[in-house]
Amino acid sequence: MMDPIIRKRKIEDSTELAHSIALVWNTTYKGIVDDDFLKGLLDNENQSIERLKNNINDQPDYYVLTLQDKIIGWIYYTLDSDKYENAAEIHSLYILKEYQGKGYGKLLYNYAIKNIMKKGIKKIIIGCLDGNPSNNFYKHLGGKYIGNHLFREKYIENIYLFEL
Repeated sequence: MMDPIIRKRKIEDSTELAHSIALVWNTTYKGIVDDDFLKGLLDNENQSIERLKNNINDQPDYYVLTLQDKIIGWIYYTLDSDKYENAAEIHSLYILKEYQGKGYGKLLYNYAIKNIMKKGIKKIIIGCLDGNPSNNFYKHLGGKYIGNHLFREKYIENIYLFEL
């Protein structure tokens, strides 16, 4: 069995990543987010591919986790949060359902933390939709619940603070 590899996202990843995003949202958020929204992710993968291609230079800290050349997870973060002062923000941390519970999420999280700490940043914010089982994952990693806000003006997103 090959070891997982974390690497910077490449433009060539856009098709596989768009499909993976649609799949993970449809498995993670079924019953939490409107079915029409989830179906739209699958139906509009071509738009997601183009969006991923177009914003590759605007998202320098976007990494994929591959196993035998297949993308099984990803993490995207920014070094400054638009909502919280002096904090980095992890915007996206997902592992495909069949690979969850095997330590891959923690591997990606630790990779990001190491890079963020190198920049001298000591706080990280992560939002997680209410009802998503990953809320427990973030608490287990040491995230402190500090409140919530509305995501897409409709869904409650819990906010966790990590002090490094």
